[in-house]
Amino acid sequence: MELKELFEMAIQSEIEGRELYLAASKTTKDKKAKKIFLSLSKEEDSHIQALQDIAKSTLKGGAVTIPKLAPVTTFDDAKSPIFTQEFKDAIKDKHYEVSTLRIGLKLEAEAAKFYRGFAKKVTQPEVKKFLLFLAKWESDHYDKLKQQLGFLENAYMTQNSMFRF
Repeated sequence: MELKELFEMAIQSEIEGRELYLAASKTTKDKKAKKIFLSLSKEEDSHIQALQDIAKSTLKGGAVTIPKLAPVTTFDDAKSPIFTQEFKDAIKDKHYEVSTLRIGLKLEAEAAKFYRGFAKKVTQPEVKKFLLFLAKWESDHYDKLKQQLGFLENAYMTQNSMFRF
């Protein structure tokens, strides 16, 4: 696969993440989740811009400058990084939010794996370092989404009678 295609795939992946989190920020009623999802969408947008800038200079053979990214989303609550306890207590019909977490897990895991593989294919040390940095960033998102899903999952399954069998 050519370098150009790898950049295109990376950018598309970030667009998908941005749109998922942006839609979630507009849909959820939980104020904490709204703020976190909006922050995640802004991070994805900064990744898009950075990848576009790096792709342009890399593909033209020019000097590569790694741009500044949006600040990393902080997850203050270790037990429930995204949603409030009130959200968990009323989780029965929160299918959209739970689905967002599950889809987000898949996107973040795929992105981290992709960036690690992409980093092996580039020769410029600064681009390689940036891609590995993004892989770590996506892995951190994965961990927080997984932690959040773990916090909600039993209540979600129980309140929706998914343990009937």
